[in-house]
Amino acid sequence: MIKQLKHTLKHTWLFPRYIGLVHMLPALEQARTYVSGTMLDIGCGRRQYQPIFEQKVDRYIGVDWPVSLEHATPDTVADALHLPLPHSIADTVLATELMEHLPEPHLFLAEVARVLKPGGIFILSVPFLEPLHEEPRDFFRFTPYSLRILLEQHGFTVEQIWRRGGWGSVVIGSLVSKALYDWANPADAAGVRRNLGVRVVLTLPLCALIQFVGYSLDRFVSTSKYTLGYVVVARQTTN
Repeated sequence: MIKQLKHTLKHTWLFPRYIGLVHMLPALEQARTYVSGTMLDIGCGRRQYQPIFEQKVDRYIGVDWPVSLEHATPDTVADALHLPLPHSIADTVLATELMEHLPEPHLFLAEVARVLKPGGIFILSVPFLEPLHEEPRDFFRFTPYSLRILLEQHGFTVEQIWRRGGWGSVVIGSLVSKALYDWANPADAAGVRRNLGVRVVLTLPLCALIQFVGYSLDRFVSTSKYTLGYVVVARQTTN
């Protein structure tokens, strides 16, 4: 029951990192216009973005290396750095919030380039100003400049880059709400949090309010220096 409640909360403002999802969804909706054919969702997790794309593609294949089936429901269990898939199998590859957890991003991008057909589309999202998560496997943060260089080195041309929020979303919506939640429900040395308690139940509505305030402030404080992360659409131009 507790696990189901936590999963439900992740899709509401009550979840302390929901603000990242609020900015992710509109970008993926716009990226949807680029997709076609066979789509690989690498690091698919619980396939939360499949409903956005499945009507635009002929086949949707989830790929992941799950710790447990509670965390991922892939069609193919595989290491993202060594995909057991043939060359040029996909028209579209999706990888959301994955590359920061991979110790060798170059190897991953080479694999994406290998499994994509010439002219294929790669949709990638990465964090920038986000707290550490899924420790200790949290290795990198990326700027738009590093993303362009990395992608170009592997034969991609960047079509679009979207920022996920601005100053308000980062400083107030993300960092303040996450710090408040960490105070109310601290994790142990293994990263495991206690079950929801009275302190957490009282704190979550405040987290929701803080995130909404931060999200709203982005309309009044315009800056490109602060963002939670980026969503990129790139096209495979060499193979």
